[in-house]
Amino acid sequence: MLSTKFLFASAAALAALSGLANAQTNITDHDCASASEYSKCNRNVADRWSSCVRDCRGDGNCIVDCGCDSHQKYINCMAESCWNQVYSCKYQLFVQQYFAICPRAREPIPFWPAPDNAPNRCSCDLGKVTQTTLSSRNQQIKCMKDVTDHIRDDISSITDLSNIGNGLDIANRASDCACCGASASISAAWDICPHTKPTLAGADMWNLFFPTDLPNLYTSLPNWAWSSCDATLQESTCKNLGFTDTDKFYKPGDYPSNGTSTLYEVGGRVTAPPSGTVLTWSQASATYTVTATGYDRKAVASQSEYRATATDDEAFPSQTSDGAAASLRAGVGAVVGAVVAVVML
Repeated sequence: MLSTKFLFASAAALAALSGLANAQTNITDHDCASASEYSKCNRNVADRWSSCVRDCRGDGNCIVDCGCDSHQKYINCMAESCWNQVYSCKYQLFVQQYFAICPRAREPIPFWPAPDNAPNRCSCDLGKVTQTTLSSRNQQIKCMKDVTDHIRDDISSITDLSNIGNGLDIANRASDCACCGASASISAAWDICPHTKPTLAGADMWNLFFPTDLPNLYTSLPNWAWSSCDATLQESTCKNLGFTDTDKFYKPGDYPSNGTSTLYEVGGRVTAPPSGTVLTWSQASATYTVTATGYDRKAVASQSEYRATATDDEAFPSQTSDGAAASLRAGVGAVVGAVVAVVML
């Protein structure tokens, strides 16, 4: 018989993941190169996602797999018929969401992060912020593993109480790992997107990728909290611990001044499929081949004259507001919590 805990966690994951079934429709179809094809593709993915979740009959791992596969197929919809929006803020946020809810998501991902100076790119390089968070998580896990290995080695070498200080040193190193990893992720938002509101740039994203209750990651620090890292970051040298993808490691009480801008697109428009006519990419055991559809002139005409003629670094009207990005991350946070609960059962 399934435990109550499993049923509750599965129900939470089911509800949360089902709520994301239309996530890709955050990109309005009339902005796409082929509006009708994009709308049709999205509907098909959403329908199949819902059916997949129902067929799981409460199996948590199955539900997570449905979410992974559906996000991949939404990416295919973009490559096929909305390739002119793949550098936009909303697509970059969607890929961030994919990494957050899918444990087997791996780079490379089509059109992500957006190349430097890409047309219609997001004003904040959300892809680079997310990449820094992902690499910091991996470096933090390696750092904690090194600490665990040291614990085993040191325990076997302790023959008397005179060596008890080694254990305290190990605990301090574990705290350094946790603080440096979180700081590297948080600091990226200020360093990569200094003019953007930090929460929109991803300053709070580390909570999605560094769940503090994840077993085997914080076992030596059961009461660890980011707010406790002020003193630790004063003493630790994060680069010496293997954190190499960021230059700044801000402390909880010592952030730079906040930016004030929302997210918007800059740099003109995408006039041809960035990947060429045919795109091939892979995730886990799946390999996809996607053919881009033709440019829908009516979709272009429906956009503003300013959008159609903007070039260089002229900014489009704000597309992603505080509420949109914050709502997306809040929804993803609920999903991640449910997914972690299911996977850890």
